[in-house]
Amino acid sequence: MQHTLVALVQDRPGVLNRAVSVFRRRSINIESLTVERTEQSGISRMTWVVSTDDLPSIVAQLEKLIDVLEVYEVRAAEFPGASPSRAVAMAEAMGAGAPSSSLAAAQADGAA
Repeated sequence: MQHTLVALVQDRPGVLNRAVSVFRRRSINIESLTVERTEQSGISRMTWVVSTDDLPSIVAQLEKLIDVLEVYEVRAAEFPGASPSRAVAMAEAMGAGAPSSSLAAAQADGAA
């Protein structure tokens, strides 16, 4: 089953390597990976799309990494009518404290 995971991490050298190693050790292919800075200085957001049935242990291992602040799964069902990529964009907008009008516009754009 395909899952979209988002992690907020410290923006430090080596964090991406340690996080990706969690997937590598379990031989899980990363279908998509995006890393971007957030509005908070020193914090980055990593977004992975992976196919696995072992999601709880992956999340637990990511949460154990020192530089990882938060890990959560984004589910398209939480954003009816949105594609998985649009659901991630809307979840990130909500996490960034985007005005509700921006979120409503993104949802309306997805319905069109």
